[in-house]
Amino acid sequence: MKINKMDKELIIAICERLKDAVPQLRWIDIEEGQLDTEERPAAAWPCAFVDIAYINCESGAGGKQTVTAEINLRIAFLRTGTTNAAAPIEVRKKALEKYDIINNIHQVLQWWDNGKFAPLQRIKATSAGRYDGIKIFNIVYRTKFME
Repeated sequence: MKINKMDKELIIAICERLKDAVPQLRWIDIEEGQLDTEERPAAAWPCAFVDIAYINCESGAGGKQTVTAEINLRIAFLRTGTTNAAAPIEVRKKALEKYDIINNIHQVLQWWDNGKFAPLQRIKATSAGRYDGIKIFNIVYRTKFME
């Protein structure tokens, strides 16, 4: 998919928002399959990758379109300890800090807009672990804008 002006503006706005409001993220970039490798991805951890999908486009007068877009975030963490119930509580809390970062991301993106698109709304969040100790959260926000 060709990146148009709105895509660029939206990606830059979201990346800047995350960079400014979630300092725990050490790497923020556009999604290009960086996590889809058997080798450890070249990124600072934790990291976030941003992508956009146009899920609906409605044409209006003058060729303008109302676009419904989904912002797909892939947030990745390296394993930092055990969460086993037999482990000391402080060890488990440290290992679960990733959920604090996920919550922080949600707090700064939910209902946020920069005046060029409708407020972001989270519509889905899933997670998956990998054999190499990387945990990936997939979080999807929806917005609308005119193009």
